[in-house]
Amino acid sequence: MATEAQLLQTATSFIDAFENLNAEKHVSLRASNCKHLFAPASLNPPPPKTNEAFAAHLINLRKVLNHFPVTAKPGEIHVNPTKRQVVVWATAVPEFKDEVKGGIENKEWEYQGEYVFMLDMDEEGKITRIMEFLDSKATTRLLGLMEKARENLARYSGEEGAGLGFGVN
Repeated sequence: MATEAQLLQTATSFIDAFENLNAEKHVSLRASNCKHLFAPASLNPPPPKTNEAFAAHLINLRKVLNHFPVTAKPGEIHVNPTKRQVVVWATAVPEFKDEVKGGIENKEWEYQGEYVFMLDMDEEGKITRIMEFLDSKATTRLLGLMEKARENLARYSGEEGAGLGFGVN
């Protein structure tokens, strides 16, 4: 049975894995049947992601981002050992790669969002379900920045129609 300390360690490792968009580290923290869900519905989020789909998502993000550090707000990691759940209220500030900024000032690429992660875990402390609640207003802005980054990546990589699947690694 996972202890409170183990649940906290898994949640902390989960948050830390965003720093370098480490797909392998993320998947290693999850049970094989883990589902990653996004909310709220008003953002028209993608369907739940399997471990493989989430790993592919992170690999694609690494094409336009150097880092995406997520930081728990002080005192905002809450562990419920009886239910094997952890809730984390966090902020994130992605760092876009210079080559996808299209010569636009860094200030134009600044973004900070808030997130709430609800993690359910099994008896061994592996994550079985992730509910990621996104900051609606900020996420809309981030989606625009990501689209601009993809367009710039396509333009500067010389690949017609290149999206996150082409160009700079």
